[in-house]
Amino acid sequence: MANSSNEAIIQKIEKIVVPVLKEMKLSLVDVEYMQDGGYWYVRIYVENLEGDITLEDCAAISNKIEDDVDKLIDKKFFLEVSSPGIERPLKKIEDFIRFKGEKAKLSLKHKIDDSKNFEGIITDCKKNVIFLELEDKILEIPFSEIRKANLVYEFDEF
Repeated sequence: MANSSNEAIIQKIEKIVVPVLKEMKLSLVDVEYMQDGGYWYVRIYVENLEGDITLEDCAAISNKIEDDVDKLIDKKFFLEVSSPGIERPLKKIEDFIRFKGEKAKLSLKHKIDDSKNFEGIITDCKKNVIFLELEDKILEIPFSEIRKANLVYEFDEF
């Protein structure tokens, strides 16, 4: 779990990254600053709304931001820039709108119907409420209640 000083660093990293991405016509999905094992990582997830992210894109972003990010953090860390992958996180309300019709897994801050975890199809998104179709009903989930959400990739069965 990120603490407040990590959150402050993440916000500063976002201020560095967003202008670089705008210039490259790319979009920020997420920034993580965390310790994994004995090492610290800054992970930046980016996407191209009109196509794929290339390895060259990731390298160019990394080269443009590494010096500025290095000045923010007094610990040794690894900088990783990548696409969010097929089970990408859903962080903003716009993500839910964009991926309407897709399957998602949501983890909530408080229980709804005795559960904090749901998996279903995003059917709609209105006035900061996510409509999630479960097997037997449609659940209305306030966006503010979502702790974590991501797309669920389903392999085609033969």
